[in-house]
Amino acid sequence: MLSEGADAPGFELPALVDGEERRVALSEYLGDDVVILAFYPADFNPACDEESCDLDRLDLFTMQKDVRILGISPDSVYSHRAFTAQYDLTVPLLADTDGEVAKRYDVDFVDDIGQSLIERAVAVVGHDGTITYSWSTADMTELPAVEEITDALAETGGDDTAFARYRVGHAHYTEGRRAFTSAMEAFRQTEWVMAQHDFQQAREEFEAAADRFDTAVRFVDDGSLTPIYEGAHEKATALWQAADWLVQSASAYSSGSGSEGEELRDDAEIPLSTVREYREPPDPDGEWPPEMETLEKDEPDDATVLPTEADDEDAALTVDIDAAAEATSDETGAEPAPDRRREPGTADGAPTAAADGEPVEDDIDDEELAEIQAELAANHPDSEPSAAEVTEESTAIVEAPPMGDADDETDESDGVPEKSTSIVDPPTGAPADEADTAAERGDESGTAGDTTDGPTPDAGDGRADEATAVESEGPDTDDAPDLSLELAEPDPEPIDADDPPADESEAASDEPSEADGGAGADE
Repeated sequence: MLSEGADAPGFELPALVDGEERRVALSEYLGDDVVILAFYPADFNPACDEESCDLDRLDLFTMQKDVRILGISPDSVYSHRAFTAQYDLTVPLLADTDGEVAKRYDVDFVDDIGQSLIERAVAVVGHDGTITYSWSTADMTELPAVEEITDALAETGGDDTAFARYRVGHAHYTEGRRAFTSAMEAFRQTEWVMAQHDFQQAREEFEAAADRFDTAVRFVDDGSLTPIYEGAHEKATALWQAADWLVQSASAYSSGSGSEGEELRDDAEIPLSTVREYREPPDPDGEWPPEMETLEKDEPDDATVLPTEADDEDAALTVDIDAAAEATSDETGAEPAPDRRREPGTADGAPTAAADGEPVEDDIDDEELAEIQAELAANHPDSEPSAAEVTEESTAIVEAPPMGDADDETDESDGVPEKSTSIVDPPTGAPADEADTAAERGDESGTAGDTTDGPTPDAGDGRADEATAVESEGPDTDDAPDLSLELAEPDPEPIDADDPPADESEAASDEPSEADGGAGADE
């Protein structure tokens, strides 16, 4: 067997690991773990009985951190599978069928009858690949001393090994801090799914860091560095515990359990209070050894790193729908959807409100409509109505019988809105020019109706009256829609029994009203 201090020869062999067949190399473990190479003569050798085997005692070291055990014998992987099943072994078993590795470690021999065998031997290989302990025997029944192996493991390491372990731990710690910071920002923004994912990643990184820092504590020889490694271990441990609580808190918030999420968040404050007692672990790439003697703070920081403005309600998210709609319209530049309640007489459908803030009722009778039109005319006495405006006004002075719902209905045959065809006399006291204007519109409407080719439409037909108004009124007749082409010869419609004869309606339209003083007749 190679002596202590010698370099352990590298190798790669077929192996059975956790029930799977694969190849295993020594280099996979060097630098991260202390490796115990356990050479044994064969599967089911004379040291085994019905209940135990020679590897049972070494199998106990598999529970120790940073220790890896590899069993090596000349048997095949298939024999290893039966051997493992018989004694319920967890140690990886390597197949050195040609005896090359045994020769490299100088544990091969030939017995008295000429059989090529290997000795029972143990070699402890440190992180740097150096053999720190070796033992071997040609006696098939003799077993290694477990106490000696335990002591050898305790002595394996040193400051270089401890520093190497600390460096690996610090890399995990840095990545954990990055994930934890990202998770905290998502937590503040109530992005629970993202927070849960990042807290879970932080938890895994902090747990790996704590494991490496703990190894550094066990391997270090320099007592002055022990408080640094211990402080790093305590802080990483507290952080992964806090991250574990916060994973559950974010999960509770995401499911709508706000009160449960808040309780779990408060639980995370317990390990975080420990976190605030320690400084950040020093960077291994900086000045080493660090100037500080310990990571413990003289005065712990009592400030919390967790958000404090969480919802107390079970529903973790409460949305103001109106505010959200306004925010959306501000971002996109789009106008919010208008209120579709429409006041009669308005073309844009804009809502109107009364003095007390209540919407104006839609029901307005003819007298109120006439007062509104007179008020509009008084406010703009000098303006001439355009063609589009004329089509929206009544074009007959007399009151015609109703022809159905005259407000905002559209004839499906021509797409022209049908408006009310009656207008009441302008109120007493209205300006004279308004009365004259109304009378002129009445006379011109009647005249235009007489000159229209084709049969005279019924006086109650609002479409014909609108056509005559479009022809006679408006300064720019070229720009106005030519409705007379479509309405000059309307299809005959059934005459309602209640409708007055057409000649009576025309006769009534030729009579001057009292408001205009006979101005239409004089003209």
